[in-house]
Amino acid sequence: MLNRTNHTRLSSSPLILLGCATLLMQGQVAAQNNENRQLHKPANALPTAAEQAVSKQSIEVIEVVNSHDFASSNYEILRREDFVDSAQNLSDILGQVNGIQIRQISGLGNPVSISIRGSSAKQVQFYIDGQLVNDSQFGSFDLNQIPTEQIESIEISKNQAIGTGSTPIGGVIRINTYNPSKSNYKISAALGSFGYQELSLMKNTAFKHHSLAIGGTYLASENDYDYLVPQSFNDPNQSITEPLINNEFEKISLFINDSAQIDQHQLRLNINYNKQDKAQPNYQNNTPKNSSNVAVDNLRFGMQYNWISSIKYIDTLELDFYNDNKNERYINSPNQFREDISDYKTNNQHLGVKPNFTFRNFTFSPSINATNQEFESFSTKNGVSSDCNGISTCDTEAKQDQLNVGARLAWQGDSVPFYTYVLANKLSEKNSHLAINNPAANTEYSNLTYNTQEFGLSWGDKKLNSAFNWSNGVRTPTLYELFGDSGTFKGNDNLQPEEAETYSLSLKYQNSVNKESITPFVSMPLNFSSSVYYQSLENAIVAIFNSSGTGSYTNVSNAELIGLELQAGGNITSKLTFSLLAQLIDSDTQSQYVAFNDKKLPGIYHQQYGASLSYQLNKAWNININSNIDKDLYFNRSNQFETNNTQNKTGNPANRSVTDLSVRWKVKKYTVHLSCLNLFDNQYQDLANRPAQGRSIQLKFSIEDI
Repeated sequence: MLNRTNHTRLSSSPLILLGCATLLMQGQVAAQNNENRQLHKPANALPTAAEQAVSKQSIEVIEVVNSHDFASSNYEILRREDFVDSAQNLSDILGQVNGIQIRQISGLGNPVSISIRGSSAKQVQFYIDGQLVNDSQFGSFDLNQIPTEQIESIEISKNQAIGTGSTPIGGVIRINTYNPSKSNYKISAALGSFGYQELSLMKNTAFKHHSLAIGGTYLASENDYDYLVPQSFNDPNQSITEPLINNEFEKISLFINDSAQIDQHQLRLNINYNKQDKAQPNYQNNTPKNSSNVAVDNLRFGMQYNWISSIKYIDTLELDFYNDNKNERYINSPNQFREDISDYKTNNQHLGVKPNFTFRNFTFSPSINATNQEFESFSTKNGVSSDCNGISTCDTEAKQDQLNVGARLAWQGDSVPFYTYVLANKLSEKNSHLAINNPAANTEYSNLTYNTQEFGLSWGDKKLNSAFNWSNGVRTPTLYELFGDSGTFKGNDNLQPEEAETYSLSLKYQNSVNKESITPFVSMPLNFSSSVYYQSLENAIVAIFNSSGTGSYTNVSNAELIGLELQAGGNITSKLTFSLLAQLIDSDTQSQYVAFNDKKLPGIYHQQYGASLSYQLNKAWNININSNIDKDLYFNRSNQFETNNTQNKTGNPANRSVTDLSVRWKVKKYTVHLSCLNLFDNQYQDLANRPAQGRSIQLKFSIEDI
């Protein structure tokens, strides 16, 4: 119920609203947009009817009070204060979440992808301020494109959508960028191993009706960690461990954010610009002269408008628009007589509309989203473009138009702690592709339609909460998988989408105790959560090469996954806290291709265990140690490299045990954070089957106006 006074308290179930609403400054409203309001809600929640009758004479403060704690184990939110003072990047932060695995080729700036509950990276949707940034050409995204200093919060949903839209197979990672509501500033600098340097500047100014935030981050690293070179440049007959060279990375990130509210109208504008350059080393012989690098320029503009209604049954009306331009250049010079240059251009535009309606205990949110993506590649050899001759790689022009139409209907009980929802979405897709530099080429087309659905219900009280979710998600084929090159790799426009049906049951228990009265192992406050899930995956898309060396993407297999996630944490004493987690996955594939039949899914650890301790020495000092053990990784789909291979003489390098240590000192506006990753310098193989970097140390110093 909504009791309206000059200071209003809104009591609601946390499946409808979690956390606290935006603090509105006295005499002004510097409110966050609706996208950031959504970040406090779990994946299976909708906004309630917030009848915010804002007048020019009296600005109300809305405070959200949780009457129950229904949060599902399938949803998690990480807030800015949880990570901003650390020296971690986004992939490090997400890698600590139960159910998430980070796939990375070692070295800053190298490809990073993510797996949620055994999914592929293409099966995970990645959003920045409501913008889906998965590339339509290849299905990928740069996980670390946003510096942590520019992040307000991180939302994670496993197997379900956040809000409305198409249901993914793996889940959703949603980044909400920094959007403060008061004047402040922050300066931070970091130094670390392998030539790591980072400088970040942030400034926000609050005006009468809006707040303006600007900032920038510069990051650079030599990435010169020790590496076992198979054929050393100085002595090709020997394998030598030496610092890797020509592996430098440099990046500049800038952002502008302007948030405003006048009466019942909220508007947010944001601009992000990234420029980065990554040298590509020669892992085979570690040559002293660099022969290749990848440079990326990315400019994104977004606008979100939210009208807060005072009309009965109408809650809000949301409009969002964004435009994203990315230019990539790959230069390869294997010798002084040859220079290959490939340019890739991607443009992405989106427009979305979502009204919210409420009637008694029901909330109804229809949505319409239209997206257009265009991709173009242009390659030259020594300044001359290559003809598309059926052998070499062809330059392409590709286009994708998507229309998402869907709705979410939710019901919240008054007298019983019960919540349920259904979500349905229809995705219509029009694709086209043309191989340029080929006079005989014709434009290829494909028109596809997909349907996704979700259902969820939750119940419980302040201590014990449980939830059941069912979802039917899809991963549509990328343009490259549909059309590919016209050379030795062929596209397949007959591909079926990957589709997965997922069932999950989660349980959460929380035992709260007065923190001041805690004695060792007596009346210990405890948080426990568990989730068991089953997933049936169909039409897995895999690259297949025939005996003549020609490759094509094909729907080659189905798979079944059964998973269990366990997590516990609490206070041992008033200063010492602990956390334990485990993830177990059992997978099996079925395929008409013998090499892929009855195999484990590749690229994921089937067993993960973790433990951490945090000790608050005093108000200024905090010490944290975190240890993880990962097992049962298979590098490829035929399971050729098994972690339990008895012929492996290097001690099962695919298994890994990593311990990290961090120390933080914070007094008033000053913070110093020291982190030591991979403390014991354990050796293991990354997902490219190369030796991963060993121990690394970073020291970060921050000054923030608080």
